[in-house]
Amino acid sequence: MEKKSVRGSTKVWERVFDKKAPSNDELNQAVTAARGEYTVKRWWKYGQPAIDLIKGTIDVSAASAGTVIQDLLNLHGQEIQVNLDVFPYGITNPEGVYVNVTLERKLK
Repeated sequence: MEKKSVRGSTKVWERVFDKKAPSNDELNQAVTAARGEYTVKRWWKYGQPAIDLIKGTIDVSAASAGTVIQDLLNLHGQEIQVNLDVFPYGITNPEGVYVNVTLERKLK
């Protein structure tokens, strides 16, 4: 019997959900939570077929900024380099932050 190679999308599921693939309910909960915490304003991917770099900008509410930024920083490891630029907006009372995110795959 042939051993199947693990695809990139499967690795993402394992990293995000700590198991092979989420159920429909788990995926729905994750998407719903994300919609309440941030909005992806723009994103780009570089590399074909393997993605080497992802750049994006997300708009995060002030209340969720700490949690979202920490979750992004937790992606940093031996395989992925994470860089963030954070810009608060709202005069005198920050309403939220724009986070410029760069995820770069470590080249071997």
